Amino acid sequence: MLKRFLPDIYNESIFTINYKKLKNKGIKCLLFDLDNTISPAKEVILYKETKKLFDTLKKDFKIILFSIFGCNENKNSSDKLQVYASIYPIYDFVKKIGGEKIEVYNMTSAGAEPHDFEITSKDMANLSKADLFIYNGGGMEHWIDAIKDALKDLKYIDASSNIDNQNNLDPHFWLSPKNAKIQIENIKNGLIEIDSDNKNYYQSNYNLYANRLDELDNKIKISLSNIKNRNLIITHPAFGHFCKEYSLNQIAIARDEADPKAMADIITFIKNNNVKAIFYEEFSSSKLVDSIAKETKAKTLTLNPIESLSKENIEAGEDYFSIMEKNLISLTNGLN
Repeated sequence: MLKRFLPDIYNESIFTINYKKLKNKGIKCLLFDLDNTISPAKEVILYKETKKLFDTLKKDFKIILFSIFGCNENKNSSDKLQVYASIYPIYDFVKKIGGEKIEVYNMTSAGAEPHDFEITSKDMANLSKADLFIYNGGGMEHWIDAIKDALKDLKYIDASSNIDNQNNLDPHFWLSPKNAKIQIENIKNGLIEIDSDNKNYYQSNYNLYANRLDELDNKIKISLSNIKNRNLIITHPAFGHFCKEYSLNQIAIARDEADPKAMADIITFIKNNNVKAIFYEEFSSSKLVDSIAKETKAKTLTLNPIESLSKENIEAGEDYFSIMEKNLISLTNGLN
């Protein structure tokens, strides 16, 4: 039977099957361990071709797929919603809104650079068992269309829906508390859509964190209202929405290297505009920043775009709010 329907991949030892969708159709199946060495492209083929196979079967047909790896069922035993988030800030927001009602997984590992993330066959296998996938949007996840094409039955939430991103300013929406509030509302609505029984729970969590975001927004406005210099010199231009919200002028320099003219222009700008600080990412090299700082006598301070937290930060209990508070301290120290 398998050879007839899957002649090109019959000899492969793994199959990616959306267990919950098949179960909802009345099909009983046993799933087995996955071989993670298969390529993402083949993973897509396996999913599509296997789905075609099951679509041809009667609903009461019982299927057992055998694997050389044994007979371990590959379904999460938890009754909680299985939710995947594309990057850390979305993971943090989903965790706050979903609370104890969900199991949430961050697709990018601690300390990883989300801009460099590439989807793997293991990610595809995990997502095929998910109830919901929530992503940041705005171009942050360049691979999202490939996932949507492969896993058409998965529920997706674009956390950036209804956010003004005129001229594609940048995808770091969460750095503006007002935009972050829209994101957690989109997350809340997505959770309610697939789990209406817990609507009040998700709404209550949303209200709590929406209020905290309002408080953070107000604190930033007050703290930055009377700063002496509104020029934000930074190595990672991730603060476009933040700067737009609080009337700052973001000026980006290369993270690791710059051509002589660009470096000379930055040095001239810093001197002519009495800039007192240069901001850089915690994970980036500070060699170039140190060189410019030495030439201009500007101090250097860290500013975290919260794209990803290190294991140390996570173990210390840091989250979106605590990092934003630290960013505000750096900004007030550097811009005054």
